[in-house]
Amino acid sequence: MLNVFFTCTGFINRHVIKLLVGVICFSAWFGYYYPGVGQRLQPFSPACLFVMLYPMMIGLEFGELRQALAKLKVITLAIGVNFTISPLLAYFLAKTFLNAYPDFAVGLILIGTVPCAGMVITWTGMSRGSIPVALLVTTFSYLIGIFLIPLWMTLLAGKYVPIDPLQMMQTVITIIVLPMVLGTITRFFLLKKYGWDLFRQIKPNFPALASLGMYVLFFISLSAQAQQLIKHPDYLLKLVIPALFFYPLLFTLSAGLSRLLSLDYQDMAAVSFSIAGKNLAISLAIAVLFFSPLTVVVVAIMPLVQVIFMASYYKLSHRIQTLWSQLPRKQ
Repeated sequence: MLNVFFTCTGFINRHVIKLLVGVICFSAWFGYYYPGVGQRLQPFSPACLFVMLYPMMIGLEFGELRQALAKLKVITLAIGVNFTISPLLAYFLAKTFLNAYPDFAVGLILIGTVPCAGMVITWTGMSRGSIPVALLVTTFSYLIGIFLIPLWMTLLAGKYVPIDPLQMMQTVITIIVLPMVLGTITRFFLLKKYGWDLFRQIKPNFPALASLGMYVLFFISLSAQAQQLIKHPDYLLKLVIPALFFYPLLFTLSAGLSRLLSLDYQDMAAVSFSIAGKNLAISLAIAVLFFSPLTVVVVAIMPLVQVIFMASYYKLSHRIQTLWSQLPRKQ
């Protein structure tokens, strides 16, 4: 039975984006012909949100936080860009390209405001970047995001739709802190009962479990809005154009600032993925709970563009590492 479980989760982890595209297409088709199902399933959205976030929180290594003192400059750079330049860039692009579409503008600003996702640790590792740095940035970003997500959304997205910052902060605390606490407790008992060896075997399966909640939530959200999307294919073009500016600018900015601080390739790669790898689960949770279905559509489309750039970085990582090592570094 355990082998079957590992096989299924391994398949999901290897094909997470292909499955996401399949879910999006199926949801659009299903929602077009059966438009009432998505609305009737929406009360189950909070349960799906929990399934998305809880498994990822089990794998967070809080004991690694003590390493932050040795990498303070790198951590500060990544978190600083994540919670200052990234939201402002998203707002500028939303105002430039989506000003006539408030729901879309809010979605883009939300993507720019949320912290990095746990998947950046995987991308960083595959690209031979510093995994401890990516881990630390991810962990700190979750905690800082509790306060800064409501602040930025009120200041920037509040220009398009009314936002209650206190209610949003309460929601973000519930979204992040509750799964984090329960995940930490679960991790403690797993380690106590089974030890590190078995925990390391099952840890890679947590993202797959989180993906299942994400797929169901996508189905509920998109099927409820499928008819409007299919009748307006121009929506896709309007969303892709700012996305094609957003991610290259974040990657370029992270590399430029890393260069100014004379970071080595490992730290630069971790910073780049931590800045550009936005958290789909948190943005989707906030979009579903606070904003219109059209805002959820933005959150659904942007990760597909995001993963293209992250995969491209990974494919070019050997060349990037070689070029980075050849650049003269400040003493």
